[in-house]
Amino acid sequence: MSEPEWNSTTTPEEGSIVHVLAEDDFGQYPVPFRILFKDDRWWNAHTGEELEVFVAGWREASDTD
Repeated sequence: MSEPEWNSTTTPEEGSIVHVLAEDDFGQYPVPFRILFKDDRWWNAHTGEELEVFVAGWREASDTD
């Protein structure tokens, strides 16, 4: 089963737990932990720290991730 595509055109619903595709000077890479989208910002769902990268895309996290 293939993984879903990265969504780069919209933001997730408030309170969604997602995976994100980060982008920096080295390229694009998936962030290896779940992200919470709230207050129009991206937060580490485990630690509560704000993510300080450019988010190039996102996709829903499943219950088994």
